[in-house]
Amino acid sequence: MVQSAGILRVQTTCPMCHGGGVVIADPCGDCRGNGYVKDRVKLDIAIPAGVDDGMRVRLTGEGEPSPDGGPRGDCYCFVTIRPHRLFQREGDHLLLRLPVTYSQAALGATIEVPTLTGRAELQVPAGTQSAELFRLRGRGMPNPRGGGLGDLVVQVYIEVPKKLTPRQEELLRELADVENAHVSPQRKSFLEKLTGYFTGENGI
Repeated sequence: MVQSAGILRVQTTCPMCHGGGVVIADPCGDCRGNGYVKDRVKLDIAIPAGVDDGMRVRLTGEGEPSPDGGPRGDCYCFVTIRPHRLFQREGDHLLLRLPVTYSQAALGATIEVPTLTGRAELQVPAGTQSAELFRLRGRGMPNPRGGGLGDLVVQVYIEVPKKLTPRQEELLRELADVENAHVSPQRKSFLEKLTGYFTGENGI
């Protein structure tokens, strides 16, 4: 549409047809001539295995309609993952913090651990230290782009009981007596340094 004002001529889009060249004389009361109405739609979405927080899933043809009669656009759904009470995710890998007893860490044990596909056995060798990591390969999350499975990383920590039975306390006191009588080399080195610090023999 061309508008003239004196010597000026301004070309703008027609406010009635919006450039379409056609004006609906008797528009629908629901869509007001737009050809569509807004409505709330509930759809089932196929979530790919291994999808991570913040990823988006595209629903083809579920977006806004084209004003020129072309195909509909797409709708993008952004995924939010709720935290799991056992596993922490790091990419395709999962982290599991597993409590073990002092005797299991010191003597070694075979412990059942939970995985996404059921139970698995973890071999904890004798002398395991707190916060040590063990890896179960192929027990993590599937890659959403088809890159295989991640790993399950198990971090063990020694759980100290808050209450002991009389027998447990008796055994631990016996162990403490043995440790005081037979000090390990690392412990002995620390005690020697500590004694030298208070006596001034180490020059500090």
